[in-house]
Amino acid sequence: MSHQQPEPNPETSVDDEWAAMERWLIESTGNMPTGAVLDVGPAGARVDDDGADVECAQIQALGADTYLIRLSTTVMSAPLLASFVVSRDVLDRWFHDDTFADCTHGFLMSRSRGRVAEIAVAWFRDRCGFAGPDDLGCSYEEPVRLPRSVARQSVVERQGYP
Repeated sequence: MSHQQPEPNPETSVDDEWAAMERWLIESTGNMPTGAVLDVGPAGARVDDDGADVECAQIQALGADTYLIRLSTTVMSAPLLASFVVSRDVLDRWFHDDTFADCTHGFLMSRSRGRVAEIAVAWFRDRCGFAGPDDLGCSYEEPVRLPRSVARQSVVERQGYP
């Protein structure tokens, strides 16, 4: 997965640059394994500043080609989810009822990478007023795979049957 946005081209318009960011997000999220998290925010922002306002978007890959996007004006940690499976009745609905304590502007789950990318671009371009995507940076976190400490045994072996 590419962790860097496309390099700005002096011959392209700002609209073209935002469109390129949207395409990059669509491609990048398509390569994320379940549980991976992509954070996007201002380039050079210090995340260790307590209480600092930082406009950010966070995309997490869920199961069944579903993505969770959260928007906030404070730095978010990866959500602790009980499951990566989402029922169809909650897809593409905007939730803004304080489900996550650190998410001040809501979240949406969708199977449309294009919709997720559009939301992220609109957040930074229209709501936050960034001049262009070259003012943004990102971080990417792979899911942690824990090693198994005990080899699996069949039920027959565990119960002592011959």
